[in-house]
Order: sequence, then C-alpha cells, then structure tokens
Amino acid sequence: MTFEWNQNNILVVKIRDRLLLAAERQFAEFGAVETTLGQIRDAAGASVGALYHHFPDKAELYRQVWANALADYQRGLWQVVGEAADARSGVTGGVLEHLRWVAENQYRAKVLTSARPPGIRESEANREALRNIWRWWRTHASYGVVRDLEFDLVYALWFGPAQEYTRQWLSGEMVTAPTDIAHVLADAAWRALRAPRTDDPEADL
Repeated sequence: MTFEWNQNNILVVKIRDRLLLAAERQFAEFGAVETTLGQIRDAAGASVGALYHHFPDKAELYRQVWANALADYQRGLWQVVGEAADARSGVTGGVLEHLRWVAENQYRAKVLTSARPPGIRESEANREALRNIWRWWRTHASYGVVRDLEFDLVYALWFGPAQEYTRQWLSGEMVTAPTDIAHVLADAAWRALRAPRTDDPEADL
C-alpha cells in the first residue's frame, strides 16, 4: 500500500490502492458479477476519471484484486515454509499459516474462493511461488522424510482439508474459527505426507 500527501498536508492512501481495497470488499461481499464499478468508485471516494485512469474495465480491476490477494497469501506462506527448520515444521507451519491468513484476511480469502481470472495461473509470480514450494518439497523428499508424490497430490493432501474448511467457514457453514482447529488439521497434513517408517504401526494401513 502506498501513501501520498493531500491538499491539507495529511497522509492518505493513494487512489489506486483505495480503489483496490474498495473493490476487494465489494467483490467479497457481493461477488464479481453483481458488483458494479459505480459501487466501487463510491466506496473508494474516487471520481469516474480516476477509476478509468487506473483500471480500463471491471475485468481488469477484478484481476488485479485477485492477483494482489494471491500474492499476499503466497508471500506469507512461503515465508513460513521456506524458513522452517525441518519438513514437519514446514508442513504443519504451512497449514497453520493458511488458516491464520484466512481468519485475518476474510475479504481477500473470499476473493480467492471466487472464480480465478484468466492469466493468473500462468503468471510468472504464481509460477515462481509454486516453484519455491515444489523445490522445498523435493529437497525433503530426496532425504526420505516426506512422501515422493506428484505435486498436485502433495498440494491436495497438504492444503486440501484446510482449504475446504475455510471455504465452508467463510460461507457460514462452519462456526468454529479456523485458528481453533488449526493444530488438528496441521497434524493431519503431516500424518498424510510424512514418509512411512518401518517401525510405524500405521505404515501399511
């Protein structure tokens, strides 16, 4: 977020960031289809000219909001996983971070549960984030600490239950806060992904 001085010498959020924040909330509350540019402009306190100067249409504004939310999520996730002391703390820490982020960023999380705009998956920023996670995983898999699985399956076992829980929670179907059950889901992820040990009674189950 960037700031500028207004005519009264007061530091305020720049208009582009105000538009993004207003759009994030409107998209989260009403959905991308129902939200209008007029609603976003009014919520941001921006003129028609200012809106179209930064965003040519609603599709581009939605794409920017979605990309910003994803980047914020991935940045926090990689900081936790990348700095983990070992595989277990990385796996469990990633789940804990996911649940924390959703609980503390509900508008952004709701945006990420909505339809993904074209181009986001193929963007270099997203590719780099996924490469970092996969490189980290492959390193620990090569040591025999975690299971040697395809990336899509790793991701599903690692974050699938947590993502489904938070999706239901954001929609009001679940009432217990994600952070209250975080350690249960984190432990389940580790049990699903750790490499089986010969002395583990559950190894052949």
